[in-house]
Amino acid sequence: MKIKAYAKINLGLDVLSKREDGYHELLMVMLPIELYDLIDIEPSTHAFFRCIPPYRILPEKNTLLKAVEVCREARPFSEQFRIHLHKTIPSQAGLGGGSSDAAAVINYLNDYFKWNLSIQEKIELGLKVGADVPFCLFNKPAIVSGIGEKLSFFTVKNPMSLILVQPHKGVSTKLAFKDLQLDKCDHPDILKIARALETGNELQLYEHMGNALEKRAVEMVPEIDMIKKELLDYGCDHSMMTGSGSVVMGFSQDEAILQRIAKDLKGHYRFVKITKVLD
Repeated sequence: MKIKAYAKINLGLDVLSKREDGYHELLMVMLPIELYDLIDIEPSTHAFFRCIPPYRILPEKNTLLKAVEVCREARPFSEQFRIHLHKTIPSQAGLGGGSSDAAAVINYLNDYFKWNLSIQEKIELGLKVGADVPFCLFNKPAIVSGIGEKLSFFTVKNPMSLILVQPHKGVSTKLAFKDLQLDKCDHPDILKIARALETGNELQLYEHMGNALEKRAVEMVPEIDMIKKELLDYGCDHSMMTGSGSVVMGFSQDEAILQRIAKDLKGHYRFVKITKVLD
């Protein structure tokens, strides 16, 4: 069976505090987008994994295999699975590629075994794989809080087009959070961002969009800031980094602007792609 694992973007990301267990309390606005990895998965006599194009994924960081084993522990089964991952979502990008892959596998196993898992049961499984997995299980716009396990879904009023540009270097999520000084971070108003999306108020949306991790990421990859400015110079209405980076998003409802950016920047950066918020 072929299944799509959709990427995500953050239009707002606030880091509220650091917990005693080392995780951070977050408050975010997250949206699914049309960019996806394609996963071909089927039962097999033995476990098999292959990534296309060839991409070195360390076993301990393979979220798809981890998702299978997390589900096996929660709902014991003996079946093995043959998995081909057709990778499109770039790594260290802030697009949740590994999380979306894991979520797609959990949803597949739920359907394959007819578990009929509740929303909360899915979230608990997803969280054992990674903090962004719970959101990726549902592919719906949401305010996300806690460490990623609390989801409040809402509806985006207007279609949204954007371009994704990744500099030559990625950003490690672990390093982005390491030694993060909360008093020096931006703290966007997450509820106002969600409200602007619900009502279709673009001016309010662009006024309040922000990312608490962006300054830290720019310290590691200065090219992020250069791309932000470049996208605005091309005529985008707004630009910002998604997640822990390093992908920068440029927003415009003018398709000609996005097409011109894509034509000019392809080949100059690691990844350039026009996409839309998933309907």
